[in-house]
Amino acid sequence: MFDNYIGLCMRHPLQCIPVFITLIPLLILIKKEAYVIAPYLILLIFLITKLAIDLAMFHLAANRINNIILYNLSLPISYTLLAGMFIYKLDSGVLKRLVATSIVAFAIFSVWDMLNVNPQLEDNHHHAMVPYASTIQCILMLLWILLYFYELMKSMKVPNLFTSTFFWICCGLLLYYSSFVFIAPVLHYTEKWDNPLSIGFAANISYLFEIFYLIMMSIGLMNFQKHNYARH
Repeated sequence: MFDNYIGLCMRHPLQCIPVFITLIPLLILIKKEAYVIAPYLILLIFLITKLAIDLAMFHLAANRINNIILYNLSLPISYTLLAGMFIYKLDSGVLKRLVATSIVAFAIFSVWDMLNVNPQLEDNHHHAMVPYASTIQCILMLLWILLYFYELMKSMKVPNLFTSTFFWICCGLLLYYSSFVFIAPVLHYTEKWDNPLSIGFAANISYLFEIFYLIMMSIGLMNFQKHNYARH
């Protein structure tokens, strides 16, 4: 079993590193007790869920079992949790309602997208990646991040952006989703369990930026202080 894990790490190191780096922001968040604040409690749930799904996908890949179904199922879960943070962080009531509506709409759409491309859902070996949901998730997340930055700059409610936990988190997510939005449309055609289509190093770009966003998230959480959480 461990030989399979080590072999996978040796063959695909850049894809495996984010799985374990997720532990860094997770442990910092717990140590700083940031979970006492609602947005960071949601972030805690996201990191725990992400780690669990990543480890399950890692285990299946190491044993040469199709793990794409876990990726497809993770999309509505991850979007619900990440977008949910913005319900607390955005000031506009209209935007808060739009985020909440988008969570429900995206969950329905991503399930439809998965079932539409996989009419025989029980056939796990030939399960294919969703063609549209990944791209739409990127666009929606970029929209909420940019709107948060707009409100932040307009109100100037954070005196020092570089000590703001949520600012660092958003910067990391902005880097990740702005890079992934160009890769996501082709994943349906390249990420196939049988005879995948190689696009070279471009396939690893999302994993590289995932490492960056987890590091930036960790930096932001290191700055977290309970006594002045309102600034974040």
